[in-house]
Amino acid sequence: MVSSRHTVNRLTVLFSAVAVALGLVGCAPIRSEREVTGVYELNVRNQKITLELDPSHSFEETIRLASGQVSKQSGRWRWAYGGISFDGLWIPPSFAPDYIHQADAQAGPGQPKYTERGVWSITAESHWGNTVLPVFPDADINFQMVKHLNR
Repeated sequence: MVSSRHTVNRLTVLFSAVAVALGLVGCAPIRSEREVTGVYELNVRNQKITLELDPSHSFEETIRLASGQVSKQSGRWRWAYGGISFDGLWIPPSFAPDYIHQADAQAGPGQPKYTERGVWSITAESHWGNTVLPVFPDADINFQMVKHLNR
């Protein structure tokens, strides 16, 4: 006869194994350049950045601030080792969390700031089947793919 204590231990082991397996499937790096081409959105406090990564390695960025101001720019992107490098991406200060504002305030003269237009390198990830480009991952601020482009 099996005691209830052994049953509980077996169930605990089973549930732990299932949780680990789901965690491994839930978040994974993207390995293929074809998987990242598409339209992404980043939404923070009634503001939105729309980012389109074209298969030709060009990108277009449209920033809509809470004030109603709209800014557009374009540039080039490159794929290497599961990551994307952008030559002129801009994440305005109003999208950044407090710890980024503190880091920018401590930057010395001539040092780049996170909230200035510049070179960004971002690792592409799959979160539960959705393609994500983490911008400020500690604050859960990410570009989320809303449309895949496969031209």
